[in-house]
Amino acid sequence: MNSLRRMLDVLTLIKPGQSTIDIDHICQQLGYAPATAYRYVRELNQVGLLVRMPGGYALGPRIIELDHQIRENDPMLNHSRDLMAQLAAQTGLSVLLSELYDNTVVTTHQEFGSDAQQLKFGRGRRMPLFRSSTSRVVLAHLPPRRLRQLYEQHGEAAELRAMLGDWKEFSRSMLQIRKQGYCLSRGEVEPGRCGLSAPIFDDRLRVLGSISLVGSDQRFAAFNDSFLASLISEAAAEITRRMSLGLLPEAAG
Repeated sequence: MNSLRRMLDVLTLIKPGQSTIDIDHICQQLGYAPATAYRYVRELNQVGLLVRMPGGYALGPRIIELDHQIRENDPMLNHSRDLMAQLAAQTGLSVLLSELYDNTVVTTHQEFGSDAQQLKFGRGRRMPLFRSSTSRVVLAHLPPRRLRQLYEQHGEAAELRAMLGDWKEFSRSMLQIRKQGYCLSRGEVEPGRCGLSAPIFDDRLRVLGSISLVGSDQRFAAFNDSFLASLISEAAAEITRRMSLGLLPEAAG
């Protein structure tokens, strides 16, 4: 598993401003030995996740294929798409669906509202782990030991620690989110924008991800916070119900 994780980490080096990578860059950024980097690149190339280009290696066509597969077959997305469209139409706010993997929360789908503008953390982007309602509502429902581990691993930066407080303060804020069932954030990810999120669970009540309403301060101000909280909480509960029963949207009623 560690070898696979290390190999897939090579793909994370490709980002805006760095569309291709070579062996030297991989070794420098990830600390791999040249022989290891060559082996990983060869295997990723063979399965289509990397492709050779004049400037080095770029992301391969297999990723597009996998993207299509997740759009068509992801269970959480299939159980959420119609509810997200309804929320966007009802509120004019954008709606995000995000999923947890490892220690990361990633946006997997978005529906734009009437005040749509480019989302800084839209589909395919990792959400800030501690700053967004999208992530915090997931963190609040993790087992205490895992939550403590994440706090200790990622909360060392002075700015972040000032925001989170010590462990007792942080754990108290997570408990509050857990009790109320949703999380509201204002201007934490993007100035002038709000997020309101509720958790989604599997059939054993393990948190899978979250659904969020996102929009400008002005658009949020057009609604009572408790009204929006009830909308997003009901949507999350319905997705959880569908997931646990394996219901398709047309059969969910």
